Amino acid sequence: MNQFINVTFKLFMALSCIVASTCLASDVEKEPSFVNDNYAKKLTHFTSFQDKQLSYEQFIDNYKIPGLSFTVVNQYKIIYTKVAGVKDSDSKEKIDKNTAFSTASIAKPVTATIAAMLAEQGKLSLDLPISHYLTRWKLPNSAFSSSNSISIRQLLAHTSGMSQGGYADFHLGDDIPTILEVLDGQKLPRYKSPITMLFPPDADWQYSGGGYVIVQVAIEDITGKSLQALAQEMIFKPLNMNNTTMYQNGDKHFLTNIAKVHDREQKVIRDGIPICPQIAPSGLWSTSEDMAKFTIEYQKALAGKKTQVISNFVARTTTATYTLKKTGGWAPGWMRFEGKGNLKWFSHGGSNTGTGGHIMSTMQGGKGIMIFMNATTEHRAPAIDALVNATIEKMNWSKPLKATALASSEQLNKISGRYLSPFDQIVEIKLTSSDNSYELMYSDKAQGNTNAKMYYQGNGQFALFNNPNLISVERHPTSQQPYLVLNNLESGLKEYAMRKLDKNELLPFEVASNADYIKTLNTYKKWKKNYPDSRFLSANTLNNAGYNALGNKNYDVALNFFKVYSHFYPNDANAFDSLAEAYLLMGDNKEALANYQHSLQLNPDNLNAKKMIKKLK
Repeated sequence: MNQFINVTFKLFMALSCIVASTCLASDVEKEPSFVNDNYAKKLTHFTSFQDKQLSYEQFIDNYKIPGLSFTVVNQYKIIYTKVAGVKDSDSKEKIDKNTAFSTASIAKPVTATIAAMLAEQGKLSLDLPISHYLTRWKLPNSAFSSSNSISIRQLLAHTSGMSQGGYADFHLGDDIPTILEVLDGQKLPRYKSPITMLFPPDADWQYSGGGYVIVQVAIEDITGKSLQALAQEMIFKPLNMNNTTMYQNGDKHFLTNIAKVHDREQKVIRDGIPICPQIAPSGLWSTSEDMAKFTIEYQKALAGKKTQVISNFVARTTTATYTLKKTGGWAPGWMRFEGKGNLKWFSHGGSNTGTGGHIMSTMQGGKGIMIFMNATTEHRAPAIDALVNATIEKMNWSKPLKATALASSEQLNKISGRYLSPFDQIVEIKLTSSDNSYELMYSDKAQGNTNAKMYYQGNGQFALFNNPNLISVERHPTSQQPYLVLNNLESGLKEYAMRKLDKNELLPFEVASNADYIKTLNTYKKWKKNYPDSRFLSANTLNNAGYNALGNKNYDVALNFFKVYSHFYPNDANAFDSLAEAYLLMGDNKEALANYQHSLQLNPDNLNAKKMIKKLK
């Protein structure tokens, strides 16, 4: 059975997102008064990669987006806001510029801002163990001796090692957990055990909404106020963010003008209003204009300009790159791996079920893009990506890259080759022309290829378009194996990010595409022994690879993947359902029937297996 696969934010490695007319403040379409700005005029339509002009109504219809809120900032000012579509596909009520969206993880920078403001006031330290501030709840026991030294800064930067990445939404009428029950693993659809520590602090990077819940508990214990009240008092009210809240549906302070969440068929999900009891990591509702006010305040603070609530200390603290591990750049509150247009951005994405968005602002110059959409990730993610790229191009924000030195043959040969990223993507670097320019090719079988040119900057380091880090190749100090290294000049951080593959080294999925099952299985077993947490070994990856092969009518290759899937996951009914489908397409009805029967034994509710068994018999 081909299951829908959730693709992670193409955020890692900087990869990287309708029926009604637009309405700003009334039913009559109006453009903002400031569209006389030459740049803003260019934003009145969306321009596709093929240079096709679309109205924003056509744009959201093309991407299957019910509603859109979109704001552009230039020179520290909001220069353009556009809304389109509907709040609710049932009522067809139109989005207006005051319509708030569930922003999901964009709550995290707000939480980090409050933590940094409290640190500036001397009420907490970002670097002392957070256990000093927790009174209602205690960190769980851990096998790691450093478990009690976890700091707020590490929790905000996702380097604390804590689990509980993200959470399922709730709705009115559900049995909604308190934040303490969340940390204790109670009433959570995705987790059945308490939050735990996966690795020692700063040893790795792991996205953890649970880490932010711990910060929320500490902040509330210190101040005696709810995080919702603090956000309103410290940020939203003084910045006139009148359509923003961290209060949830059912609370008297919740907003009334909101965009409801929708499924992949653009139908409202349940009552359309998700409740996130985990306020700190995912409980924010806002508009694109309000988030522009928030990020402009940040940009002014970074530039040393006069601000209302965010100081230079707070802005620098929460945007300073803290780690390069896995993502290529993360700060205690903001993502720092984005380099769109070769500019330096602080940004954050958000994705709850049927809603989300992306906000990004430059560290210098006061540029920004804020986007919210009440659609599923599969529709929202490519739409956001297209809108960001089109905006940067129209605003002429791209800064050209060029080589500043001439690379030697030795340096060119040293960096050439294939590399394995922390997320098991294959990166290939090869010389493509005689002018010493390089093309960096991401060749993940599931994601497709992304090509970008590299420019030598001297010192063995190359610049890569849309990437904030310089890239070099050095031997790892422990293993002495060659690694692709990320060098962040702004922070001084350096990360051995990707192991260079041996010249003739084949990865498991490559063996599966060119060998028999026994050799494929042995390769996967060896890989599992050396890299037990590899994405290559996940059920979704194996299933997806098998269906990609089926789609290309490479039946023997598909069998390799599905057999490996069933070997590693012998209790997964879907593995045998998929294997049965491959045999069926090959014309082997006997093996198809046997595997459908086995799938049904593992999952008596497998309706597809029941149907196919009846058909085959």
